[in-house]
Amino acid sequence: MFHPLVIRTTIHIEEKNEIRLPVIYTQNGVLKSYLDYSIYKRNKSMSWIDASVRAVCLLVEFVEFNKTHYKYPADLFSAFSEKLFLGTINPNGEDPTGLRWRKRSIQNGNKIISYVTQYSDWLCDHKELNNKDNLNPWREATSHEERLNWAAYSHKHKNAFLAHTWSKKSAQDKNRLSRNVRYKQEHRGNDNNSALNRFPDEYIDDLIHQGFIKPGVLATAPAYTRLELRDILITMLLHFGGLRRSEPFHLWLEDIELHPENSSEALVCVYEPEIGQSPMSYTNGQIEVRKETLAKNFQLLPRNKYEKSKKVYAGWKNNKLSPSKKNYMVVNWFEPSAGEQFLFYWRLYLSKQRVSPHKNRKHPYAFTNQFGDPYSIDAFERKYKKAIERVGLVFEKDLGTTPHGHRYAYINRLEKAGVGNLFVANAVHHKSIKSQDSYKSLSPKEIRSEFKCLESKTKRILVLRSNDE
Repeated sequence: MFHPLVIRTTIHIEEKNEIRLPVIYTQNGVLKSYLDYSIYKRNKSMSWIDASVRAVCLLVEFVEFNKTHYKYPADLFSAFSEKLFLGTINPNGEDPTGLRWRKRSIQNGNKIISYVTQYSDWLCDHKELNNKDNLNPWREATSHEERLNWAAYSHKHKNAFLAHTWSKKSAQDKNRLSRNVRYKQEHRGNDNNSALNRFPDEYIDDLIHQGFIKPGVLATAPAYTRLELRDILITMLLHFGGLRRSEPFHLWLEDIELHPENSSEALVCVYEPEIGQSPMSYTNGQIEVRKETLAKNFQLLPRNKYEKSKKVYAGWKNNKLSPSKKNYMVVNWFEPSAGEQFLFYWRLYLSKQRVSPHKNRKHPYAFTNQFGDPYSIDAFERKYKKAIERVGLVFEKDLGTTPHGHRYAYINRLEKAGVGNLFVANAVHHKSIKSQDSYKSLSPKEIRSEFKCLESKTKRILVLRSNDE
């Protein structure tokens, strides 16, 4: 049997505009409808595109391997979704389909159903098909399904920024309908395990000053010869700045500067990798977004637009950005004195450890590897894992000792300090919170002032070492 192939191909959309997209090849050639769909969705993140193409390939496999003839597309999709959750192997180890699919988790199966449903909806909207041609068509909801629809609607309405603009009549009409294949419900207890996922604060000083050390260097040696400053700086951005694992890898050199209100503290601004405003030094004084600057000055893409398999790839979430048109988010140091320690190590890193880009491989990124190329997330995680083990911890998500555990710890420290949900949401650049406070906002100056007040109320966990030359 023929398995679908996925080959990344450069697609010429219009004159001087091209993009690399995954193309699905079946035994009948290119799946043209999906190519049209991926072009239409080309501005989605690379992770979304990859997940979508994987889901559609599973459907193509199912159709190819399953010889049953279905009267309607919806019947085929129902059988497909059932096999996602149950697998194709029977209790005797036999598989008449030949697919050898194992059971999938409810979360994973629901995602696949969602991606295929979106593709099918697009086909109906753009290829002049009707509802009966849809793989996952709408039908009249049962009374139970309608109650579930209203429960979901109520939850969304409560937390929506523009809920007051929603039409009740439209909601009534929509909630009377149901997809032929609905998402499976996960039955969970109260599994709020953020406490387990938090990095233990009592180990952060050890991790920074004893974990990220260079093997074989004396403990009395200067910091710039003893410590892996690049990895320390990234870890500080995660733990004391609350950044996600991938966000420090989007920083350009110019994004780290002296804070105008405290010259001993670093002001770090993380710009949206595509539409964030470029430093004027790259644009001859013209306003330009980073996507354009990277293409013109360095022949590079923003790091979130590369394939996930590439070392240079770094993801990006849909964060709340600054009110200005520059499209950035400020790193809010907590505790604020960590910004001073960061600046000290940043200066040492620039003067003693950072490898400048090769003349033939120029780039603007702040953190580099031993060859001067942009530092990769994978390389950082390898260094980070060794540092974790060096201080006697086990590298495991459930223990909070992976890089993302620092964001949990950051939020937990804010909550312990007694700040409200609105403040936390602004500090970590979430776009919404589950309350009416989502209609409000705090300015960067208000956030900074609040942090200064909080510093005196909380226990300091990082020892300043400004004399550690």
